[in-house]
Amino acid sequence: MNTLVVLFFVSNVLAAGLLGGKFLSKQEPVFRYFGIGLLFDAAAFAFWTIGYVNSALFLNCVTFGAIAFLISLVFFLHASLQNHSSSTRILGTALGVMAVIGIFLVGRYSPNFAYISPEGLLFFNLTPFVQMLYVFALSFMFLPLTDLVASKFGSPYSALVRYGFIAQFVGGIMLITSTDVQVLYVTGWIIGIVYFVLWTTLLFNRKAWSGAN
Repeated sequence: MNTLVVLFFVSNVLAAGLLGGKFLSKQEPVFRYFGIGLLFDAAAFAFWTIGYVNSALFLNCVTFGAIAFLISLVFFLHASLQNHSSSTRILGTALGVMAVIGIFLVGRYSPNFAYISPEGLLFFNLTPFVQMLYVFALSFMFLPLTDLVASKFGSPYSALVRYGFIAQFVGGIMLITSTDVQVLYVTGWIIGIVYFVLWTTLLFNRKAWSGAN
C-alpha cells in the first residue's frame, strides 16, 4: 500500500465533499446541481479508497466508484443546461443518462480489470475504446460547466474557479489515460494542491461569494 495514494484519495473525498456541500447550500440551481455532482465525486473517491485498502472489496468498490462518477457527470450536464428551456434540459439530461449507462455497460464487460501496481498505484486499466468514451463524456458534461459556474463569481474568484476546475478536469483525463508513474505522481500533487486552494478559499473567504449570483 502506498501512503501517498491513500492520502490522495482521502484528500479528494474531503475536498469534493466540502465543496459539494458548499455549492449545494446555495439557492442558485447551477450551484446546487454542481454541488450534487461534486458529492457524487466524493462518493466515487470514497469507494476507491475503501477498495484500495481492502483487497477483498477492490473490484466491487472500483465498480461502485465508477457508477458514482458517471452519475456525477449527469448532474454536471444538468447544471450546465440550467440557462436553457425546460424541454432542452430534460432532453439533454435524458441523453446524458443514456450515454453514461452505455459507457458503464461497455466498461463493465470489457476484458480488462483494474489493478494495483507494484508501486502501489491504482490503475483502472481501461481499454483504449473505454478511455475514449470516458474522455468524451467528461469533456462534454463537465468542461462547459466550468465557465458557467465561474461566470457567477466576481473577479478574481471567477478566474480561480474557472482555471481551478479546468485543472481538475485535465487531471482527471490524465488519471484515466496515463500509465506513467512519474506523470501520475505529478498529476496527483497538482490535483491535491488545486483542490486545497479551491476549498479553503470558497469555504473560508466570505468575499469569494459576495459577487456570486
